[in-house]
Amino acid sequence: MELYGYVTGGVDMSDSNVLAAQVYLNAMFGGHPSWVSLDEDGITGIATMQGIVRAFQINNNVGGVTGSIGPLTIAKFKSLPTISKMNPNDPSNINVCLIQCALFCKGYSAGGITGIYYNAGEAAVKSYQSDAGLVDTGIIDWKVWLGLLSLNWFKINVLGDINVRIIQQNLNRDYSDVIGILPCDGIIDRQTVLSLIGALQAEEGVTTTLINDLNTVNFGDATTANFPASLKIDQNEDYRGYNRIAQYGLYFNGYNPGNFNGIFNSTMQTMVSSFQTFYALKNIGLVIDGEINVSVMKSLLTSKGDTSRLSKACDCATVLSQAQAESLSIAGYTHVGRYLTGYVGPVTRKFMTFDELENIQDCGLNVFPIYQDGGYTLEYFMNPNQGVSDAYLAINAAKRIGVPNYTTIYFAVDFDCYKYQLEDYIVPYFNDIKTIFDDSINDKHYNIGVYGPRYVCKKLYDLEITTYSFVADMSTGFSCNLGYRLPENWAFDQFYEFQFTSYPSFPLDKVAYSGRDQGISSFDSVVEMTPQEMEEDNYSVIVDNRKREYVLKTAEIVGCRSQFITGEYIFNQERTLAEYDFGNINVEVKGKVENRGGSHPDGELYFTIGIDQNGNISTACENAISEIESDINLSDYGINSMIGDTLRGLSLSLKQGDIYVKYTLISNKSCRIDIAIESGDLFPESSVIDDELVVYYGFILSIEDTQDTNYKFSVVIMTIAIFALVVLLMSVNKTYVTEQELAFAIVLFFLLSMSIIYDDEN
Repeated sequence: MELYGYVTGGVDMSDSNVLAAQVYLNAMFGGHPSWVSLDEDGITGIATMQGIVRAFQINNNVGGVTGSIGPLTIAKFKSLPTISKMNPNDPSNINVCLIQCALFCKGYSAGGITGIYYNAGEAAVKSYQSDAGLVDTGIIDWKVWLGLLSLNWFKINVLGDINVRIIQQNLNRDYSDVIGILPCDGIIDRQTVLSLIGALQAEEGVTTTLINDLNTVNFGDATTANFPASLKIDQNEDYRGYNRIAQYGLYFNGYNPGNFNGIFNSTMQTMVSSFQTFYALKNIGLVIDGEINVSVMKSLLTSKGDTSRLSKACDCATVLSQAQAESLSIAGYTHVGRYLTGYVGPVTRKFMTFDELENIQDCGLNVFPIYQDGGYTLEYFMNPNQGVSDAYLAINAAKRIGVPNYTTIYFAVDFDCYKYQLEDYIVPYFNDIKTIFDDSINDKHYNIGVYGPRYVCKKLYDLEITTYSFVADMSTGFSCNLGYRLPENWAFDQFYEFQFTSYPSFPLDKVAYSGRDQGISSFDSVVEMTPQEMEEDNYSVIVDNRKREYVLKTAEIVGCRSQFITGEYIFNQERTLAEYDFGNINVEVKGKVENRGGSHPDGELYFTIGIDQNGNISTACENAISEIESDINLSDYGINSMIGDTLRGLSLSLKQGDIYVKYTLISNKSCRIDIAIESGDLFPESSVIDDELVVYYGFILSIEDTQDTNYKFSVVIMTIAIFALVVLLMSVNKTYVTEQELAFAIVLFFLLSMSIIYDDEN
């Protein structure tokens, strides 16, 4: 069953009328086996609205009590007799009670939950009908049921656009028999955008019955065939409905036609022309300037537009032969997107080779380089160090084939990304790419581009991370495509995939070309490699990245990630990572990375991390941790369980390696605690490669001269305190520990230790 729409506004704090509705529903329907009890908190939410639907389905014998509005429930809405204003002495009607509950939850004052549809209820229904763009008759018909029991909101949202609300109301007024009841909150949402195609189909007569699920609408062959030859200036008789829908589409794409009255005037003509220019619809034999034919209408209402249109650019995962490159050039393509690394399937190469570059350049084609060795799911971006690794791989691969200075490299976000995922994972991924691209390793000053849905591209451009966008517009249903215009910096716009005729034929994506990114017409002279040598070179970078990822994973947990993220850290050379000065307390954090090649690090405390096949701590690791717990009894200080807990957290975080701890008393007012993390084999899947690292962190703590001679270090207590601190930080389930958090935690442990010593000696 489809859940109709979603709540985009509403009561966000406890409301006595909503509470009364929740209490009534629980009391009235609580004995039914299909009832799901509601929280009686007075807050309108999805659960409460689903409860009203569930109550309706129970009371009206709808087959299948689901709490969501689908075809059976809509059919019941339509089959019920309408309800007009009642007399005060009429018997109570449970359906009226449900309408009254729904009115309260939508923010309308229904008077009470009485079951008598009288003055207050009628006024509330009229108010809803007016907000929804319907005729305010006050009569409860199927459109009242559908709107009030949906998850849609009909009062303008604080973030809503008044013109969008007018469009939503107009669509309800003119096409609700086909598209249902839209929200009227002023927010461009999925339902509103899809409704434009449904409205067009209604205007054409292609669809005459209610569309139960707007996700099924498609600008297909029938919609295409029934569209007028063109919409143009002063052609308004019999075309006002079409003109209005075009005006709505223009506004959603960022071109305000000045009104929504269906009059195609000079302002609308100018907006159409501007839209055609920005979307690169001109000069390809597709449109007449300032007129709307079916191709323009497709671009207004869908992200991919008219897939039959010509394109100057394309992209493919095929290593192009001379014949294939020539075929592309003959077909009119001027730019081709090709990959820097990777494979199609397990063995088929998709990365550019030197022979291919020669084929491409001989045919006069330009190249725009793409980096994609993943990015098809959210999980790819959840690795906090993925952006760093990808940036290094892309830069190395680009240099290797002679990609010239200032070229834009496009990194892929190739899935249906939601806004919260964009904020939480995609933006940090690209921030890390930018950090590497801003570093000296990018001595050819390559720029960052993104391949992804429209809103992803826009967001990264607004944050000044990307130079150009390669827009993934083939996926018209992507959440970050629906309702968004092309970003201002779009360079390429992928809109159709097909089998290109050549020798042999191969899959090709048609890509619109804006002219912003000229691509690469000639490559720098470099030492040429065979495909096998390129694979080996790429693999060496992957090995380096595996090491870098392990270092960053340890560094981010102790708050020093930024010191390791850029440049090539110098092996076997200790450097200062952070310094803190709080009054008479000084803390210096040092770090060093070594290739494991000799004896194990020194350490008085030691254990091996072990994780079993289920992702839990192994028995051997658990036994070692328990032994350490027994050896170090901190019960007198109230932190006995912390050692074991933090060691377990550390094991689950790093997954592999050995931990060594060593302390050194420098003076009675200074000590050093060294933590060595030995990685173990970083390539357990390979029988050929056996690379290991040791990452060292040294914490030097000192007390400045003070008149109070009782303040001095206790090596044992300070060792335990700092060790507990470090493993605690390393096991925290968060991506970053800031330097301020690290310093604050160190000082807290320091003061705790000193206060214990001070009290004992007085």
